[in-house]
Amino acid sequence: MAYSPFYITPEELAVYQEAQEQEILTGENLTIWRKYDIEEANRFSYIFDSLVPIAIMSVVFFFFWYSLRDPLIGYVAACVLSMGYGLSYLVFGLDYRYDYIFSDKGFVMKKRRNMPKWVNSATQAVGWVGSVVCVVMVAVAGPMALAGAGGFILLSFGMLKRQPDERIEVRVGEREDWLFAYYNKKRKVIRFYHKYDYCSKRDLVKHTVFRAQTRGYSYLFFKTAEELDEVLEVLSNRYDIECIEFPNHKEFFKGRPEPRIKDIPSRSLEFPVADTFDLRAQNAPLPEWRRIYNGEWQTESEIEQSKSELTTAKE
Repeated sequence: MAYSPFYITPEELAVYQEAQEQEILTGENLTIWRKYDIEEANRFSYIFDSLVPIAIMSVVFFFFWYSLRDPLIGYVAACVLSMGYGLSYLVFGLDYRYDYIFSDKGFVMKKRRNMPKWVNSATQAVGWVGSVVCVVMVAVAGPMALAGAGGFILLSFGMLKRQPDERIEVRVGEREDWLFAYYNKKRKVIRFYHKYDYCSKRDLVKHTVFRAQTRGYSYLFFKTAEELDEVLEVLSNRYDIECIEFPNHKEFFKGRPEPRIKDIPSRSLEFPVADTFDLRAQNAPLPEWRRIYNGEWQTESEIEQSKSELTTAKE
């Protein structure tokens, strides 16, 4: 089990993960690939989601134009809707970008939203345009415009405060931490179960850290069925990892509890960022391992107590 030290910050975990990545890059049978995809049964689900705000905006502008019958309003609406769809696609319709490194020493998955750097500035610009349009609508049509365009007004003003989306999720699964895998050929994806480290800033003001040494899964997406089959063959024959076909692609991404990992323990703790160094220097005790028993996370002592109470109740 290759967990990193427990009392660390997200920035320190990133350093450990970088070292793990460099080690995995030195392994044999190295494979590196990139895939743009989404964790949904319908490959185009995000694109459909991006059409919803435009449909709402179209209805609002139609009734506004119909009440005034002003050609200028129609031209303005067409321009705003065109920009709005482009923005809606960038906000709701984009794929995630997955970068993978795979060798006999482990694998690395880096997941990020495939968001161009200029999107944040463009979003704020469209927000300004939308806000001006909203003000004009209220000035021309009166307060009644608020009833029909309330959602669009909130969306426009929300765009003004949008911040860049640069978060990258990194998962490292070293070879000794691999467990098993499910795969779906229709979506060309593997759901790979493994042990891994997790550390993130917990609250909005980022004064606490949530740290976990746990187990779960990572999605490995492939461009072709042949690439999927090659990795499945390597996992099964070379590394003796059980790979189970999951033919129902509509159920594949639902994230249901996996009974096969309920006996694999996990531990986690939330602590102040400022206390990280002191906890490490003082060799603070680690939180107890917990595993799922009777549908709840429990320590070994709690499990033994539950078993004892059950035995007593039967007698």
